[in-house]
Amino acid sequence: MRKQLFPYTLMKSRSRFMLLTGSILSFGVLTSAGIMDANAAPPIQKVQVNAQEVTGTVTDENGAPLPGVNVIEKGTTNGSLTDSEGKFKLSVRSDKSIILFSFIGYATQEIEVGTKTSFSIRLTTDTKILSEVIVTALGVKREEKSLGYAVQKVAGPSLQTVKGVSVGTSLTGRVAGLWVRNSTEFNQMPTLSLRGETPLLVIDGVPYNNISLNNIAQDDIESIDVLKGPTASALYGSRGGSGAIIVTTKKGSANKGLTVTVNTNNMFNAGFLMLPEVQQSYSAGIGGVYDPTDYIWGQKLDIGIKANQWNPITKQMEMQELTSRGKDNFRDFLVPGLITNNSISVAQTGENGSFRTSLTHIYNKGQYPNLKSDAFNFTLGGEMKVGDRFKLSSQMGYNKRNAPQITGAGYSDQGYMYNILMWMGPEYNLAEYKDNYWLIPDVQQNWHYKAWYDNPYLIANEKVWGVYENRLNANLTATYKLFEGANLIIRPGFDMYSNDETKRNPPNILSNRGWDTPGLYAINKQTGWSFNGDALLTYNKTIGDLGIDALAGGAIYALKNNNLYSATRSGILIPGYYSLNNSVERPNVSVAASAKQVNSVYGKLTLSYKNMLFVDATGRNDWSSTMPQNSRSYFYPSLGGSFVISEVLGSLPSWLDFWKLRGSWTLSKSDLGIYATNQSYSTSIGTWNGLNAGSYPTTIRNAANILPETNRTWEIGTAAYFLKKRLKLDIAYFNKYNYNRQTNALISSASGFVNTLINWDETLVRRGLEVSLDATILKKNDWQWDATANYSYNHRYYKEIAPNSAKNAWTVAGGRVDTYTDRVWLTDPASGSMIHRANGLPLLSDFSYLRGYTDPKFLWGFANTVKYKQFSLMVNFDGRVGGVLNNYTSYKMWDTGSHPDSDNQWRYDEVVNKNKSFTGQGVVVKSGAVTFDSFGNITTDTRVFAPNEAKVSYQDYSRSYGDGTRGITDATFFKLREVSLGYNLPSNIAKLLGARSGSISLTGQNVWMWTKAFRFADPDKADDTQLTSPSVRYMGGNITLTF
Repeated sequence: MRKQLFPYTLMKSRSRFMLLTGSILSFGVLTSAGIMDANAAPPIQKVQVNAQEVTGTVTDENGAPLPGVNVIEKGTTNGSLTDSEGKFKLSVRSDKSIILFSFIGYATQEIEVGTKTSFSIRLTTDTKILSEVIVTALGVKREEKSLGYAVQKVAGPSLQTVKGVSVGTSLTGRVAGLWVRNSTEFNQMPTLSLRGETPLLVIDGVPYNNISLNNIAQDDIESIDVLKGPTASALYGSRGGSGAIIVTTKKGSANKGLTVTVNTNNMFNAGFLMLPEVQQSYSAGIGGVYDPTDYIWGQKLDIGIKANQWNPITKQMEMQELTSRGKDNFRDFLVPGLITNNSISVAQTGENGSFRTSLTHIYNKGQYPNLKSDAFNFTLGGEMKVGDRFKLSSQMGYNKRNAPQITGAGYSDQGYMYNILMWMGPEYNLAEYKDNYWLIPDVQQNWHYKAWYDNPYLIANEKVWGVYENRLNANLTATYKLFEGANLIIRPGFDMYSNDETKRNPPNILSNRGWDTPGLYAINKQTGWSFNGDALLTYNKTIGDLGIDALAGGAIYALKNNNLYSATRSGILIPGYYSLNNSVERPNVSVAASAKQVNSVYGKLTLSYKNMLFVDATGRNDWSSTMPQNSRSYFYPSLGGSFVISEVLGSLPSWLDFWKLRGSWTLSKSDLGIYATNQSYSTSIGTWNGLNAGSYPTTIRNAANILPETNRTWEIGTAAYFLKKRLKLDIAYFNKYNYNRQTNALISSASGFVNTLINWDETLVRRGLEVSLDATILKKNDWQWDATANYSYNHRYYKEIAPNSAKNAWTVAGGRVDTYTDRVWLTDPASGSMIHRANGLPLLSDFSYLRGYTDPKFLWGFANTVKYKQFSLMVNFDGRVGGVLNNYTSYKMWDTGSHPDSDNQWRYDEVVNKNKSFTGQGVVVKSGAVTFDSFGNITTDTRVFAPNEAKVSYQDYSRSYGDGTRGITDATFFKLREVSLGYNLPSNIAKLLGARSGSISLTGQNVWMWTKAFRFADPDKADDTQLTSPSVRYMGGNITLTF
C-alpha cells in the first residue's frame, strides 16, 4: 500500500482548517484508499546526498505568523507545514529546487532555493478567490458564477487602511454603479446611491431600519458585498428593491487562540482642496459708499478715506481710515481640524467557536470654532457549534455619538460663509471680536451690525445646536441541521435608537430664523425601534448532474417611532438658565408617533446542471399595514439565470480561464408611507391670540384602490477571467421601469379637502451600464501591483407621459428626468450676441429652458495597491464626468460684491473716479418685436439689432449678470481620494514591542482635486445651493499592533 504524508485535518480557513492541540499539529498517514491512519509512522523521505536544508517563517500581509501553510518542493511529494509560529523546516534536493507556499485564501507563492538557506515569506490575500464566494440575500453564501445578477465585493482590509469619520467615504469609487456623495459639512455623513436609488443596508443578514454605515466601525468589517438591482435582493421585499449593501462583521480571530489588536489612526487638517476667495479692496456698502449694514459694493479701501466705524476694542463709533485690516477674515476664523480613530479588539478562536469584541472611539474636530464630536462603538459577536447539528451566531453593537454644537453651515444667517464671506466687508478684523462679543451680556452685542447678522463667535459659542445619539442593534442566527442538505434557520434582529437634539440661544440675538430673539431653549426627543425576524428552511442536494438549492420562509418586519418636541415660548425669563421651566409662557409642545408592520412569505429555487447552467426563481408576498385593505397583499417574483460558457467549450484558449453570461428579470413593489391613506387630525398651541386650534388633513381618505408602486427590471451581463485569473472583467446593463406611482391630485374645495391620492399613468425608465475591471498588473518576485477600475452611468427617462404630467418642453416621452431648468440670457438668434435693454443691462428671459442634467454623464474609480516586501502603497482615484450643478457660492458672491473677479478696472473707475465706464458686449433691439409660444419657442421675430454702446454701472451689471452662468456649472471633477504608504514590521521588531505583528503607515484622505469649471466649492457633494464649506485635506498616520 502506497502512503504519503498528509495533514490530519485539511485547512479550510485560518480559523477552521487547522486542528491544534496546544501548539502541536497532529499528522496522520493517508492511505491510497483515502483512510487516515493516525498511528501509522510517516514515510521516510529519501533525500539526495547533495540535499540542503532550508528554514524560514511565513507571515500574512500584516506580519502575523501563519500556521498550517503548505510548504512543498515543487514536482515532488516532499513537504511540510508551518508550525504555530509560522516557522518551517524542509530538506530539498538541490539549490535548483523550487518551493511552493500555499494556504487557502492566500495567493500561492513560489521561490527558487538558490544559495539561501533561510527565507521570510509573506503571503498576500487572494482577493480573486475570496470574491468567488458572495454573501447574498438572507445571508446565504453562493458562488459568484451561479448568480444571474451583478455583484461586487469589497474586502474589509481595503477599507481599514485610511479611516475617517465614516466607512462610506472609503467606498467611494470602489463599486461600479455606487455613487457616494461626500459632504464637506460637519455632522453630514456620506450619502450612497446604487443605480440612482438608496440601497438597503444589511448587517450579518439583518436589514436594520435604524442603523447606517456611519454606525459601523471600519475595523469591525470583514467584507462588504454589494448586490446590485432588485433581483439581487428580491427576498428582502420592497426595502430591497434598490439593491442591497451586505456587511459581514468579524466574529473571531484569523488564528486559533487569543488575539488582541490595537489600532490608532490620526489625521490632521493639511490645507484645503477648495477654499473660497473674496475681493479685499472694497468695503461693505452699496453704490461705492461705505455702509456696514449690507452688501460689499462700498468704498475703495487703503486710499486714506475715513469713515465712522465701530471700534471693537473701545466699543464705540469712531472716525477711522477704511483699510483692509480683515482681508483674511474667513481663513482666520477657521480652526485646525483633526480626526482620530482608535480601536482595540479582543478575539478568540477555538475548536467549537469563536468570539470577538471591540471598542472604537472616533473624535472629530471641525474646521469652525466649537465644532466637535465624539463617537463610541462597542461590538460583541461570535459563533458556536453545539454538537454536530446546531450552530449559533450572534452580533451586538452599541453606538453613541455626541456633538454638542453643529451650527454654522448653509445659506442662512447662522452660516459662517453666509455671514463672513457673503455679507462682511474686509474693513473689519473679525479676530478682534473673538473674546469680547458682548457689549452687555445678553443685552447688546459688541458688533458693528445692529440687525440681521450675529457675531460669528457668538454663534459658535452661544447659539448652540447639539445632537446626542444612542443606537443599539442585536441579532441571533440559530441553524439546525435537520438532515443531510436540509437546515432550519431562525434569525431575529432588533435595533433601537434615542436621539436628542437641543437648541438654545441667549436673549437679544439679531438673526432669529429658526431661533428666538428673546431667548430660546428647545429639545427634540426621537426614539424608536425596529424588528426583523426570519424563519426559513434551506435544502441543497445534488442528483447526478442536477443540483437543487431551495429555501422557503417567512418574515415579520415591524417598526415604531416616537417624537416629542418642546420649546420655550416668548423667550426665557432668566438669561443663561436654559430649561423649559424658564419659559416666559407655557412651552410649546408637539407629539408624533408612527408605526408599521409587514408580514411576508417567500421562497427561492435554484436549479443547476453540470455546475455550468443555473436558473433562479424567487417569489415573495407581503401584507403591509400602510396599504389600503383592498391592496394590502401583493406578490412579486424574479427570474435569473447564469450560463458558464467556459464549461461547455472544453478546451479554452490559454488566455481565457472563465467566461459566463447572465441575465435576470424582476418585478418589485413598494408600499405607501406611514399614514399616507389615513391621515390624522392635529392640534396646535397659541394659533390665534393664545387660543389652541385643531386642524384636519387636506388629503381625503378615499384611497381604497391605491396600488403599490411597481418596478419591472431586466438585466444582462457577462463576467470573465483572463491570464490565469490575473484579469477579471464584469459588464452589466439594466433597464428599470417604474409605474403605478402615487401622487396627490387636486379636487374641488367643495369636498372640504384639497387633494386625493391616486396612481397616475406616468411611467419612467432607468437605463444604466456598469463595467468593473480587476487586474494584477505586476506579480514578480517581491513585487505585486493590484488595481481595480470602475465605470458606470445610469439615467432616468420618461417612458410614458400622463395627462396630469408637467406641461413643458422637456417633460416628454424619451426625455431625461434629471433636468436642470432656469431662465436664460436672451441672445440674437442669428449671431448669438447677448441682447441688452435700452439701459445697457442684459435681458433675462421670461421662460425657463433646459440648461442641462444633474446626473453625471458617468462615474469612475481607480484603486491601486502596490506591494514590495514589507512595504505597501495604496492610491485611490475617483471622479465624475458631466452633469451640471449650481455653483451657488460663486454665483452669490457676484451679487453681494465679494467675488474676487469683481476687483477690476471698471469697479475702480466707478468707485474712485466716479466714472461709469463699463459696456456690456452684445446688442440692443432698435426696432421690431418677438413673440413666444407657451414653451418659450419663438413664433415670430421682426427685431432689428444694433451694437450695445450704453455705459452702465459695473455694480449693477455684475449683480445682474455675474459671470453669465447664473451659477449653472459643469460638475466634472477628478479627485485623489485616499493614499497610504505602509510598512509591515518584521517579526523580530514586533517582538521587541511585545507584539506578534505590527504595521505603520502614512495616510491621507481627500488629498487633491481638479475641477473643470467649479470654483470655491467641492462638487463632490453634488449640491452647492446652501454654500458648501471648505473642502479639507486630511493627512496623518496609522499604527496597528497585534498581540
